[in-house]
Amino acid sequence: MFASQTPLALPSSPFIRAAGISLDTLPIAWCEFDQHHWHAELHQAWQLPLPASLQSAVTKRKAEHLASRWLVQQNFAHFGLPHFVLCNAPDRSPLWPAGIQASLSHTHSVAVMAATREPLCVGVDVEQTMAEETADETAGMLMSPAEKQRLLARPMPFAQAATLLFSLKESVYKALWPQLHQPMDFLQAEVLELDVQQGRATLRLCQDFDEYFTTKALLQARFWLAGDRVITLLTHPLPTK
Repeated sequence: MFASQTPLALPSSPFIRAAGISLDTLPIAWCEFDQHHWHAELHQAWQLPLPASLQSAVTKRKAEHLASRWLVQQNFAHFGLPHFVLCNAPDRSPLWPAGIQASLSHTHSVAVMAATREPLCVGVDVEQTMAEETADETAGMLMSPAEKQRLLARPMPFAQAATLLFSLKESVYKALWPQLHQPMDFLQAEVLELDVQQGRATLRLCQDFDEYFTTKALLQARFWLAGDRVITLLTHPLPTK
């Protein structure tokens, strides 16, 4: 998944197929899972209960929940919290331990998460590359004309570039939600720079949300293009009180 990483110990169940942690300054933990090997007994065996709201959900949704919670638990063992069970607030946002900033994402058969004790806003996202037709149909909703021109100038298929832009803006939303608790649409953040070789991007907000998160704030992100997947990570200093 990443050029430099260390593996995570796998459970005996074939449900989790592979897992690891990147060796970056702010590590990203990841796992690949197979929903066909999901079964209800795993929730009890791993002490990761399935919420009542998901009891009647389709297998895909239950598998995503179990894999992401397993990944969180494995990653938080490195923070001295080996038995942490992630729950959600009424607005469905994750309830992380005090003093830890984190973010979680999953798509199809992959889950990723990033966590730190540093005073940072953190947003991580993973996406499956969209089809060319989908990229063309949604371009007007996802990007400004200037952004589209920047993407077309990059040495990558437009569908991959559009997915990357979508993922970067998802990471912005996830990083800022705990501070703002305000919904954002895709045109309220703009990608200014995209360095495909270095896997780095710079974004800015297109409106002032508060006295700290304004159009003057530049947001820095990393990204990884792994086969048909796109992973993005955005971090930004937390507002000083």
